[in-house]
Amino acid sequence: MPIPPQPDGRTYTLFPAVVRRCDFRVPELNEALYQWVKRQQADPAVANACDVRDVATVRGYQPDIVLHERLDELSWWQRFMSTVVHPTIQSWLVEHCRLSGWPRPGTGYGFKASWAVLYPAGAFQAPHFHPDTFCTLAYYPRVPSRPEPEGALRFVNPHLESTLTPTASWNYHQQFIPGAGTAIVFPGWLQHYSYPHQGDDERMLLTFDIKLLPPK
Repeated sequence: MPIPPQPDGRTYTLFPAVVRRCDFRVPELNEALYQWVKRQQADPAVANACDVRDVATVRGYQPDIVLHERLDELSWWQRFMSTVVHPTIQSWLVEHCRLSGWPRPGTGYGFKASWAVLYPAGAFQAPHFHPDTFCTLAYYPRVPSRPEPEGALRFVNPHLESTLTPTASWNYHQQFIPGAGTAIVFPGWLQHYSYPHQGDDERMLLTFDIKLLPPK
């Protein structure tokens, strides 16, 4: 049957989630991040947030430290922020505006929270989301080579219809396999979780919760 002429109209992208992945080759910064977290783990004065607070990390180590407040004066941290974190967030904001029409150009952002997690074999992230957060950046400085789906990051489709019989165009989840140097930005409301990995190596994650600031 021939397709009839399409009427004039406008398409609105109301509820799809904008997710952006960027991959960086910064091994020296990844190693600096990993060694800093290992020093916190060896320091008895630094509490494991998994033991003292209600967090989604299961069987991992999360130093109870706000990264962007503690590390801002270190030169390697400044390079990491300018090379990886800010460019990734800014590119996500541009794409989000292009696809959904907001936030409008000139909107600023700041950091609401930031933390690091070490995952030994068997540790994982339980399903959760980030309330009162516009978007979240997940960065992986260290990822062991393991078969899928070990170490995968999965986002859950927020639409209830996705719980019906899966189809190629309407999946229950979307999976990302990060590598060392992978940054992924996504809306804070988008539920997600991670698979555990096996073996002797650790996996490491840095997370930044981001808030919007009024345009200048």
